[in-house]
Amino acid sequence: TSDWLAANLGDSKLVVFDLRKVEDFKAGHIPGSVSMLGSVFYVPAKGLSNELPFMDDLSDALKDAGVSADTKIVVVETDGSRFAWATRVAWTLAYAGLDNVAVLSGGQAAWVKAGKPLSTEVAKKSAGNFNAKPRAAYFASKADVLASTGQIVDARAYDTYFGLTKQSFVAQAGHFPGAFALPFSWITNADGLVKSKDELAKMPSALGINPYAETIIYCDSGVLCTAWWWICKEYLGWEKVRSYDGSSQEITADPTVKYVPLVWR
Repeated sequence: TSDWLAANLGDSKLVVFDLRKVEDFKAGHIPGSVSMLGSVFYVPAKGLSNELPFMDDLSDALKDAGVSADTKIVVVETDGSRFAWATRVAWTLAYAGLDNVAVLSGGQAAWVKAGKPLSTEVAKKSAGNFNAKPRAAYFASKADVLASTGQIVDARAYDTYFGLTKQSFVAQAGHFPGAFALPFSWITNADGLVKSKDELAKMPSALGINPYAETIIYCDSGVLCTAWWWICKEYLGWEKVRSYDGSSQEITADPTVKYVPLVWR
């Protein structure tokens, strides 16, 4: 929350990543924060839009930003509508092996609305010593999805799940056969703030999604799915949940995979 972050800005181990446009960062940012482009954390590769970067490249970028293994990172986006883009960065950081990562609820907009201080000074961070140690258990591949005997969760909007709408880069309308529909938009409230743990825990439960089962979450291109991955893994404490990086963009290009429209699961 903005209150927690404001109270901890003096922590020498804290680094705030501001993901907004550089011009917005220069106009006013959370004191001590570092401007980081999202393109450091999700890159185009093998015909897909938002894939994991090379871990050596990520390690170098994080070292330059002052990150070491014990650094506490808070990821800040523009507002609550960009929550999934913040969690995509946070998921990448967690996958790379960092333990102390958080997302600012409501982003910069919530910070400003709460009357917290802003700065135009550019912070100078001493180089860190972080080296990525990927956590394979956080990542799902196409092969993992096809071989899964657990739960598959679709984090897209209902209209997309049903095949009424479709992104141009996704080859098939509808959803992966048997997938649960759990829209990412349910996570935040009208103010863009993340809902309470109790509220969020009720949603998958009401749909029959088992928090103890092997779970893979997907979306269109590997961004929206990280929102529910983050909530389930880091907020609600699920142990067996993975995010599918290639998501529908990758798997619908396989003609042997048949998405299904206009049905529940």
